Amino acid sequence: MKRRDFLAAVSALGASVPLRGVWAQSKTFLTMDGFPPGSSAGQLSIAFSQIVQKYLPIEIQVSVGKPSTKSALDAAQDKVDLFVSAPSINQYMKTRTAMFAKVENAPELVTNLRNILAYKIGELHIVAYEDSGITKLEDFKGKKVFLGPPGSAATSVYLNMVEAATGMVAGKDYEVMRYDWQSAETAFLDRQMDVYMIATYLPSPSIQQFAMVNPIRLIGLSEEQLAKPGMKAVLDLPGRTVEVIPAGSYENQVNSEEIVTLGTWGSLDTNKWLDEELVYEMTGAVFDHLAEFQSTAAWMSSINRNTVFTKGNIPLHIGAYRYYKENGFDVPADRIPPEA
Repeated sequence: MKRRDFLAAVSALGASVPLRGVWAQSKTFLTMDGFPPGSSAGQLSIAFSQIVQKYLPIEIQVSVGKPSTKSALDAAQDKVDLFVSAPSINQYMKTRTAMFAKVENAPELVTNLRNILAYKIGELHIVAYEDSGITKLEDFKGKKVFLGPPGSAATSVYLNMVEAATGMVAGKDYEVMRYDWQSAETAFLDRQMDVYMIATYLPSPSIQQFAMVNPIRLIGLSEEQLAKPGMKAVLDLPGRTVEVIPAGSYENQVNSEEIVTLGTWGSLDTNKWLDEELVYEMTGAVFDHLAEFQSTAAWMSSINRNTVFTKGNIPLHIGAYRYYKENGFDVPADRIPPEA
């Protein structure tokens, strides 16, 4: 069915096709696991839900606070419809490592997941207040450090990064602070921790708010640290890149030179059970109104037909795949869904 025919049918019936038969009302209701609005994933969640709800008879209930690792497990068991994720999560599931080491069926569950689009989460910001005296990763010794929520892919990656770069072990050489993303911001503002880490777009209002309280320093990775053997495993993890944050990216940032850090790519994902026509229409809502979608935030201009498949390591959803093929996107062979 063509997109215009689908919408005409919806209009004629006065109702959309109900998801899994749960609601027989005038709209299709979907659930989505997102992130707080100050993050890249949060802004993507907002932009996607707004554009879809504006142009389609769909209502999306967005929830925040759940780690993406839990969202992936829930989606793989048909407990949530849409979620923001990352290629590293898929890799951990496939290999049954890190937070999925005890999930015996993780390699089977990941085969139920499907991708809609990719986006650049942003640069890893390792933030310390200037008066803390922390200027390099080695200064974490004896400090309180937030690397991400417990059980999250971010925490696993950054624990490995610090150990690879410095040899320091979490829980032995420095204290790991256990908060969700939103609570961690408040805790850092209240000086309950010494270091705050998050991968986010540049410049980020979340980081700028810290600098409004006290001067901040962003901690980078040296060439020597990037060349260490253990760092190769970190950089080889799907979705990882090496990026630069310029000096002066934030008001009250004391760095006089650019810093080198990790970059992270993420994804908007679903599961194989979500209706094909529904995902086809939602993908079209984004790319048929791309300029409007991108206008939500400056960094979202990085979401376009040249980047939409970047770093992806699970199949596309059949609905998204059909939209991309019909509209001339160059879909990588390894992203074609088994349902196609």
